[in-house]
Amino acid sequence: FMRCVGAMEALPPEDQPDFLLVAGDLHLKGFLPLLKDLRIPLHVTAGNHESSAADRKALREAFPQDFTLDGKPADYYSFTHKGARFISACDAGMGGEHIGGFCSENIQPRGQCEWLERELSAPEPLKILFTHIPAERNGEDREMHLNRNDSRWFNALVREKRPAALFFGHLHQPTEEYLMGDTRVWQVRSCCWNFGNAPIGFLHVRVGADGLTVREIITGTPA
Repeated sequence: FMRCVGAMEALPPEDQPDFLLVAGDLHLKGFLPLLKDLRIPLHVTAGNHESSAADRKALREAFPQDFTLDGKPADYYSFTHKGARFISACDAGMGGEHIGGFCSENIQPRGQCEWLERELSAPEPLKILFTHIPAERNGEDREMHLNRNDSRWFNALVREKRPAALFFGHLHQPTEEYLMGDTRVWQVRSCCWNFGNAPIGFLHVRVGADGLTVREIITGTPA
């Protein structure tokens, strides 16, 4: 992770990011101590490795400006920046399970699906959603994805609301881009390790009035 941060800080001034988005699997014991060394603002979402009540509480305490809803602690949130709305959904439930869902005793407050419907209907012309576990693009029952019913509901919602982009983590595979209806989707590689010793890195995303310009920056292989 810090290798990626170093690569970002070495970019020319016009390419310096306004903030970072991290799509889960933070491993808080190692991750939270790094925050004091970061100069770039950071927004995160919980992964299945942050699925315990204690880890969710630690995330809310580390990022109190984000993990709130109507002034109360929440496991999902949104913010606006330069006219775009960024939506951090929570789809990793209890016990570290690799199959995701938007409803769980450990995702608070209840009502995330209704909240997502409202967020994707917000007035900002550009809406960008990031979360950890990807929807199964054909709505099938598949390991390492949202459960079948949540995938089908989410896929239909995206096709109806047509956000600009979705970013998923979780799979630890080389980055893949595809379409869900009219929405661009990135299944992103990990910045720490990927299966088969695939290279690690990050996406550099420029958001403009006409949409997103995205390039991938490879930082090497896992140490």
